[in-house]
Amino acid sequence: MTSDAQVREAGWLESTAGVRALEDRVLVSVRGDDARTWLNGQITNDVRTTRAGDAVYALAIHVKGRVLADLFVLDRGERGLAMTLPRRNLAALLEHFERYVIMEDVELVTDESVALVTVQGPRAKDVETDGLETYACDRLGRGGVDVLAPSAQRDEVLAALTQRAAAIGGGAISEEGWELARLRAARPALFADFGEHTYPQEAGLEQGAVSFQKGCYLGQEVVCMLENRGQLNRRLVALESDAELAPGVGITDASGAKLGEITSAVRDPERARTLALGFVKRAHASAGTELTSDKGALRVTAVVASA
Repeated sequence: MTSDAQVREAGWLESTAGVRALEDRVLVSVRGDDARTWLNGQITNDVRTTRAGDAVYALAIHVKGRVLADLFVLDRGERGLAMTLPRRNLAALLEHFERYVIMEDVELVTDESVALVTVQGPRAKDVETDGLETYACDRLGRGGVDVLAPSAQRDEVLAALTQRAAAIGGGAISEEGWELARLRAARPALFADFGEHTYPQEAGLEQGAVSFQKGCYLGQEVVCMLENRGQLNRRLVALESDAELAPGVGITDASGAKLGEITSAVRDPERARTLALGFVKRAHASAGTELTSDKGALRVTAVVASA
């Protein structure tokens, strides 16, 4: 992909609307008389009172508080609740969930007959979706909707939504365009910036994905303890640099002491700078902090918070 195309696509996600198939996500239905109460006890956000058409962003976490996945819970009305789970560790997630189905009437059903397509950007709701099953799912912090389409019609739906987005100045989004927009917005991604070695607060996920008013859920004790005590050893921050950065590049202070490492990075052709996310020790996690790396100088531009 040319740098001009990458910048153009990122611009669509920032100013109008971009369309992309979510091939890395799978719809898993949660069925049974106890589905709602059981699911509310497994994830970090509150789904006790959702109505048909609602979408709730949440995390599935380990009993020790670390993140297994982020997800949206979709209320499909008479069809019940469903989760959009990552395909990459789907088998492990299903095994995790099923371990906590004890006496409840709950069944988890992977539905490959449904494909997910997302429309993101401040004008996403202007892209006509009449007749399609649509949910408000903001994935980059500028507004957006996810569309559930029959898998056999995915390409047809994707083409139609892309054409409608093009009519308002947007279009189809590649992986490269998405990554540039994501890092411009400092939005962390599962498996890249957070995962099984990360507490929600370390990655700034608690503001958008965690309810501190709901009832008990798996891993709640650890998450609430971290929130109340505030004793995080590290934080995910947004960074920029003239240097070429890549995941795994070490972050240090002026003395050369190791502070953390880069988790995501992309070169922004329009700004002629590298944008990155990375973990640093808490004392260095503030906007304007000048740091260095194995590749050159860098600066903290923000502490990540995905509200």
